[in-house]
Amino acid sequence: MKRIAESQTLKRPRFFEGQLLTAADLQLEQQYFIEKRKLHNRALHGFGIVSGLKVTVGGGQIIVAPGLAIDCEGNDLVVDSEQTLAVSGLGDLRIAYLGLRYVEKCVDPVPVAAGGEEHSHIQESFELAFAAENSNRGHRHSRGRWLPCGQPHALTIAKLRAMTHGWRVERRYRPPTMK
Repeated sequence: MKRIAESQTLKRPRFFEGQLLTAADLQLEQQYFIEKRKLHNRALHGFGIVSGLKVTVGGGQIIVAPGLAIDCEGNDLVVDSEQTLAVSGLGDLRIAYLGLRYVEKCVDPVPVAAGGEEHSHIQESFELAFAAENSNRGHRHSRGRWLPCGQPHALTIAKLRAMTHGWRVERRYRPPTMK
């Protein structure tokens, strides 16, 4: 789906009796409400961790607790169960940033009249990934709130440091949080 720019006027369908509806009309309706929610999140709340998402290291694994965050685009990032990642995924890095990124997955394929299959649903999800850079760097903070850039990128939720006896979460790093 196409993202509506903040400077662009939002448009939604106006339904009336006898109107022929197309898939495009219904997609526009969906996109209108998605963009309104994202605009609300960006403008009124900023970005960052709302609750949970505590990161710990143990037994050669990085563990992320369930939680909720909002990214710079205004997407809700819902982690509904504990997530584990192998420390081996860090490669040769000595310092790594753990990022949480919004993703949409097409799911539930169904047959279509013209032959073949189409996915009937979009599942909002997330991915966790390591990076050498902090994706929150350069973002401004004003009046107790992190200001979003509106661009798609991961939300850095932890900084990890390689130590002699393994990895540890850098306690001095403070990820963006929301009040």
